[in-house]
Amino acid sequence: MTIDAIRTFIQTELLGDPSHVIEPDQDLLLSETLDSLRVVRLVAPLEGEVGLALPTQDVTLEHFATLSAHD
Repeated sequence: MTIDAIRTFIQTELLGDPSHVIEPDQDLLLSETLDSLRVVRLVAPLEGEVGLALPTQDVTLEHFATLSAHD
């Protein structure tokens, strides 16, 4: 899943606002774009994309801090 696809998913599916601006280095948690429930809702499509379960220990604030965290 590309950064653009993740951004679009967050905008449309999680926020319900396709015009919401999300910058690559924007802190998604501090800006309240993502919260714990939205992170959980984001994990499922990411797992489906790669066909693997994401280990719970990898669902951390630093992994979901920005769109470019692991670009």
